[in-house]
Amino acid sequence: MQRRGFLILLGATVVLVVLALVAALGGDRNVVRVAPNERALPGLGPKLGDLAWLRLTHGPTKINFAQIGGQWAVVEKGNYPANQGKIRQLLLGLADLSLVEAKTERAELFSRIGLDDPSNGNSTLVSVQDRSGANVGELILGKRKFDRLGGGNDGVYVRKPGADRTWLARGTVEANGEPVSWIDRRIIDIPEKRIASVKLTGTDGAAVTLKRDKPEAGFTIENPPADSVAKADMVLAKPAGALEAVDLDDVKPTAELPVPDRDVATATLTTFDGLNVEVFLFEREGVNWAVFDVSGAGGAEAEAKALADKVSRWSYAIPAVKANALRTKLADLVEPPKPS
Repeated sequence: MQRRGFLILLGATVVLVVLALVAALGGDRNVVRVAPNERALPGLGPKLGDLAWLRLTHGPTKINFAQIGGQWAVVEKGNYPANQGKIRQLLLGLADLSLVEAKTERAELFSRIGLDDPSNGNSTLVSVQDRSGANVGELILGKRKFDRLGGGNDGVYVRKPGADRTWLARGTVEANGEPVSWIDRRIIDIPEKRIASVKLTGTDGAAVTLKRDKPEAGFTIENPPADSVAKADMVLAKPAGALEAVDLDDVKPTAELPVPDRDVATATLTTFDGLNVEVFLFEREGVNWAVFDVSGAGGAEAEAKALADKVSRWSYAIPAVKANALRTKLADLVEPPKPS
């Protein structure tokens, strides 16, 4: 009896092994297999050094990037320099995407994994061209899965345009955002300690100048009104710190948005080593815009040239806190008169 049971068990095991072998050799026609580490965009990696155009399409948003002078620029922002590190990370991530597992071919299910038509705004279509204008690759990116594959390996759902087969790919790719989110947003960064003088002129032409003799000294008001009392040092130093870590909110070519003829405030900041930055401030539809004119002499001449080359063709939307500091008036710097 025991021998008979053993033979039955052995026979069942043999059948299971045979079925497994048949499936492994292609007997299961529903299984879609992929070679180990097969790339989602196999042509991209060898072409990374020869790219000229990149486009992201996400709903109504289209962002085009062009290689200009060896650097990526955002076409929709007048070819303003892009964040080179962010573009590099995107391209390397795309080149590294490896297909892992085939997913649904049913179009009605694409939206569940974020792979429906990119015009719907759930997925992002990435298109890349080389310098000859040839298409290097296109891929639709869907939902991301953090640590989906274990061991810290993220996953992302992908689909080729025009194809029904969807895939789970190994890798991390971030391709969303508005055009401004792909820009190198830092405009200027001059520490307050470098500033020797600040001249502030309001839209009404009234001006006030703040000066100091050395970096560790506090600012004083030049030619203050008689009997006036200056506010605390930190208040007087605020305009001098306005050029520290200035990041843009938006940018336009000055040819498109020039400095107007009226209602313009100016701020001129000069450093101890000879760098001179003049800022022209004006408003458009509640947004603070600034145009920078940079010059320099002596030890600051090279710095001034590099900075002028960067900012000279642009009008920048800047945060209100920076604009307000550069619009400081005399009344903001002195204590109000005491009632008699």
